[in-house]
Amino acid sequence: MQAKTTILSLPKEEFVHPGTRACTGCGLAIAYRVGLKALGKDTILVVPPSCLTVLQGLFPIASTKLPCLNVTFASTAAAASGLLATLKVQGKDKIKVAAWAGDGGTSDIGLQALSGAAERGETSSTYATTTKGT
Repeated sequence: MQAKTTILSLPKEEFVHPGTRACTGCGLAIAYRVGLKALGKDTILVVPPSCLTVLQGLFPIASTKLPCLNVTFASTAAAASGLLATLKVQGKDKIKVAAWAGDGGTSDIGLQALSGAAERGETSSTYATTTKGT
């Protein structure tokens, strides 16, 4: 059984390069940095259009050291499910898939893809949602 990751046990390795395109003091940038440390290096990110897309930039000038799949607004969970299925067929069970969407991409336009993943019993991916609300 893998040990539980806490803020005190995060690795020192950084997965976000310094100097992102995020706004000064952006809470998402901090959450993203800590979240990627918790997920680790064997992770593929799935991100819909959002502030996070701006923060990470686009290849070849990306702010993260992890592979990232930029998808359409409504398909984040579906794309993560497809990646998981592909990795499973290839025998790459140690690679994690992390879908990181905002509240709109999760509970509004992205709800159908997320509910479909839940109905299929997808348990191997991580789904993080952030909001700019209060």
